[in-house]
Amino acid sequence: MRTVDDFRSYAARAWARRFPAWLGALAEDVPAEPLSWPLHPPTEREALVAPDRAAAWATAWRRFGESEGVEVRWATRSWPSLGHQVLPARVSCAPAAVARIAGQADGWGVSEATVDTLRRGWPDVAFGEAVQSAARALVKMTIEDVPKLARVLGWLVAHPGSGLWERELPVAGVDTKWFERHRAVVEPLAAAITGEATGLRRHGVGFRVRILDPGSWSGAAEFTVGLDELVALALTPAYVLVCENLTSVSTLPELSATVAVHGMGFAAPSLAEVGWIRDAAVVYWGDLDTYGFQILGSVRAALPQTRSVLMDASTLEAHREFAVPEPRPYRGEIGYLTVAELEALALLRADDLRLEQERIPRAAAAGALGSAVGVVPYAAGQPRRLTTNSAELARSCQFGRAIGDSSR
Repeated sequence: MRTVDDFRSYAARAWARRFPAWLGALAEDVPAEPLSWPLHPPTEREALVAPDRAAAWATAWRRFGESEGVEVRWATRSWPSLGHQVLPARVSCAPAAVARIAGQADGWGVSEATVDTLRRGWPDVAFGEAVQSAARALVKMTIEDVPKLARVLGWLVAHPGSGLWERELPVAGVDTKWFERHRAVVEPLAAAITGEATGLRRHGVGFRVRILDPGSWSGAAEFTVGLDELVALALTPAYVLVCENLTSVSTLPELSATVAVHGMGFAAPSLAEVGWIRDAAVVYWGDLDTYGFQILGSVRAALPQTRSVLMDASTLEAHREFAVPEPRPYRGEIGYLTVAELEALALLRADDLRLEQERIPRAAAAGALGSAVGVVPYAAGQPRRLTTNSAELARSCQFGRAIGDSSR
């Protein structure tokens, strides 16, 4: 006799194997094959030996069959000793019921909402194969992701072959990392609509370096190296622009006497091990969020001459439409920030916002970056340095007290 608990375990295993096909059928609006399982009802001998157990087993299946999307089929047995007995023989479940039994109701609900959105947005597109391909990533989305997915797909359809970096998508309410987290859903669905790839670019891994003065370096203008290789580079720029996010490095404008380096988030303080970076004026540009300021503080602790750019209250206010909620803000104390940076941090924490650097329009960013590094032409074969040395820069920076968030 197979029990209800036995079926729950079987349903969970079956879901893992079959749900992509079920979601594909859902997208094509065709009936999906239900999950069917024989129950192996008791024999006459088993019923005679343990009549209470057999009766409880049948009652459990009767109750289970009352669940939505579940059908229990009964069969009549004619036994010499017990006469005619009607017993549960097979259970059949619709995919939505299997999802519920397997603890995947949320994933199925998100999938239904996604399919409904796709049908309304692109009624003439056959999404079955694409949804089946994206199924394992699709069920991990939240219901809040569905309208974001629709907006991203709409933008990609309207801007084929844009050549933008993935984190540059100018879609309101969609943070820069959203595409990377949901690429496995977006790409097949976009291809189903357009018949083409998304046209977006993506990055590799490492300390990405970009020479922003095209006449200052005879080698490749953009490359990725490890820390030891970074130390060994024969560079003497006046300015080093450290960017929190990789996409920002790749989209920077040309700037005299400047080398850009991807700080790789919390790895950025290790750049203090690089002599030519220590000798340069360091400008840091990171996300306007709590972690961006935490990284900035750690960089300035290692490189005291560091100044920030586009990390102030005026930048936040100018581009607030692109700000999104910060999911898990850092609540701790952050040191080594200037008064202006502390003001921006307080504004962010007031509403738990984040404004990622890629969301700032390129033209606005270019103007601020140009002002931050000034104009210092390269002189071939000569060190390019600021007239103000690192110690003077550090003294001129007005530091405010570290700010925590104990009130929240």
